[in-house]
Amino acid sequence: MAIALLLGMGRAAQGSPQEWTYLRPGNTGVMGDNSEALWVAPDGTLYLGGYIPSFEEGGFSRYVPEENRWENFSNVDFPVIGDPQDTGSVRVSDFSPDANGALWMATWRGALYFDPAVGPESLRRYDAENSPIPGGRTMDVEVAPDGSVWFGCYGNGGGLARLEPATETWTVWGFDQTADGWPGWVTLHASVVQPKPTGGYVVWIDDSFGRCRFDSDTQTFTVLPNQNAVGEIRSVIRNGVDDAGNAWMLRSQGPGQLYSLEYLTPEGDWIAPTMPFAGAIELSTFRAFGDGEAVMIGGGSEAFAFDGESWTALGEWRSGGGTTGIAMAPDGSVWVGGSGGAARRDPVTGLWQRHRISNTGLLDYWVRDLDFAPNGDVWMTSNGAAGIGGIVRFDGERWHNHNIATYGLGEDWPFPTDNADAIAWRPSTGRVVFNPMNNGIREWDGENYVTLESLGTSDGLVEDSFGRLWTMGNSFSLRYHDAAGFHDVPIAGWGANVDLDPDRPGTIWGCANLEVVRTDGGYRYSRQNVDLPELNPLSDVLTTVVADRDGVAWLGSTQGLFRLDAESGTHEWWHASNSAMPADQVTPLAVSPDGRVWFTNFNSIGFEPALIWFDGETFGTLTRDDGLPHEQIYDAEVRSVPGGYELWLACASRGIAILTVETARPADLNGDGLVDAADLALVLSAWGPCGKRPGGCPADLTGDGLVDAADLAMVLADWG
Repeated sequence: MAIALLLGMGRAAQGSPQEWTYLRPGNTGVMGDNSEALWVAPDGTLYLGGYIPSFEEGGFSRYVPEENRWENFSNVDFPVIGDPQDTGSVRVSDFSPDANGALWMATWRGALYFDPAVGPESLRRYDAENSPIPGGRTMDVEVAPDGSVWFGCYGNGGGLARLEPATETWTVWGFDQTADGWPGWVTLHASVVQPKPTGGYVVWIDDSFGRCRFDSDTQTFTVLPNQNAVGEIRSVIRNGVDDAGNAWMLRSQGPGQLYSLEYLTPEGDWIAPTMPFAGAIELSTFRAFGDGEAVMIGGGSEAFAFDGESWTALGEWRSGGGTTGIAMAPDGSVWVGGSGGAARRDPVTGLWQRHRISNTGLLDYWVRDLDFAPNGDVWMTSNGAAGIGGIVRFDGERWHNHNIATYGLGEDWPFPTDNADAIAWRPSTGRVVFNPMNNGIREWDGENYVTLESLGTSDGLVEDSFGRLWTMGNSFSLRYHDAAGFHDVPIAGWGANVDLDPDRPGTIWGCANLEVVRTDGGYRYSRQNVDLPELNPLSDVLTTVVADRDGVAWLGSTQGLFRLDAESGTHEWWHASNSAMPADQVTPLAVSPDGRVWFTNFNSIGFEPALIWFDGETFGTLTRDDGLPHEQIYDAEVRSVPGGYELWLACASRGIAILTVETARPADLNGDGLVDAADLALVLSAWGPCGKRPGGCPADLTGDGLVDAADLAMVLADWG
């Protein structure tokens, strides 16, 4: 979702427009491993409900198989889907299409409407605030031949509701209703629509207290016998009406006898196919289609298909129960969903392919570290659950995961740890390097893991311009790795982070809680907390450091922000006591191309939690009201994009937040308001590969890691 913000940004970026986008388990991939409904469109497109119960984020996603991509429609991006504070509002219980291909969805708290031809703008929510729909859990939704939409609701405030969309007219039959012969039921399990052969339709209703039917011709209800006599309807099956109008139900064979799974034709004939297994019929989920065809899960997780004459066992998609959705696609593949994500059975091989958050999206709300590859890929640490691991790669549309639950759609995770603590892209090798927690430093070469060391921890990784890999350890540990192995560099205190110096060759900045250093392994500039008179060395410590240009770095502390100039040996200090800075404790995160340093005031006392920027003169804040998900931020990275930059934030418990800031016309590289020969000169002077530096490479307008003819063409196209 893009949340538009237009803030007064101070001297460096006055009036710069900004927007937020978010990446979380609740709006990527299958959106968690909890699905209660699915539907396959006539063109084979899968629609899958999905949600994260602890965060109440989710909605539904659409699978694009030819691109192996999931399109997400989540309340993270579209609040109309449901408020996270309203438990169940994003949990889709059922899908039903209308005659135009638009979708009606039942949710635990009302209903949703979505027209795939229009897109997210068509999303509408119906609940107690804007409609008379019963307040209980909406179990079932069905669209009748006359276009009316029927909702069966269960629980407190439940009942049956009918919406006539053309006139927005509602009719509700609830606990205190006796009109039209309604029995006053409020615990509905199903309300399915069966067309009549002569026109009109019947709505079959299943409630905890019995069964009844509504006749559209008479507009009345008839309560069905409930004595368990032979031939009585004992259960109306959700999604049990096929394209030919046959309605599947369970019928009584008499007291003490097993129920029979049968279907009722529109003409009134009962057909009882031979069942594929002996014993009681336990239907986890069912879907009728075609003419007398169906797929179902019976009991555990074993699927069965009926072709009109006989049942065929399709095997288990996973062990155990908890399957809540099933459908057959036009190509013969079968989709199922439930607790544990979704799966597709290939009609040729007969094999099931699992789709879970662990192999389709971002599986962690607590991303610890991230970095960019030159091709635009974003690499992140990730931890889905105990024992799962690992790291993920996001190309802007698809997720490729490393963990033990990818089911062949990702890479294995061979390390005996749940997650990774640090990750970085290495320009010299073209590989990602990472620290599996307590398990050393490894590289992924695209096919195999390469071990640099097998044990140990890291609080930050970065490669310098000589191709050496630097790592910040937990305690009094700063090292770099080259062809000869690891080399120790002194630093005092508990490790915080390490950052690349953008100008001095082979040089980095490292920060521990007692000391900050600028070093190439030989040269050394250092400041300890005892060297900064503004701090009390008995109680104040350092937080993080971020490198700026020309030997400058920004240092955080428990008592304010420092600007260190390693070339002159001087420093400046900002604190709430001597400036308008809305913080006392600060943690610097990044320096952006417009000259601002970004930091968080997390753990500051007496100040509104915020992401703060400072341009040398003016402070600005972004709070939760402005779209910031959380002010505890583990990592931040800046990526230049045409016309501005993106600030990627790893927010504690809230996944990834991306702040996009527009600063200039895309090809106005020097920021003078013109696109002219000076901008051409900047492109030509930067011609070639872009190294890692704060803000990326300003002349890399296409974001491909190179400054080349494509970037030159953008300048020429924007000439003015």
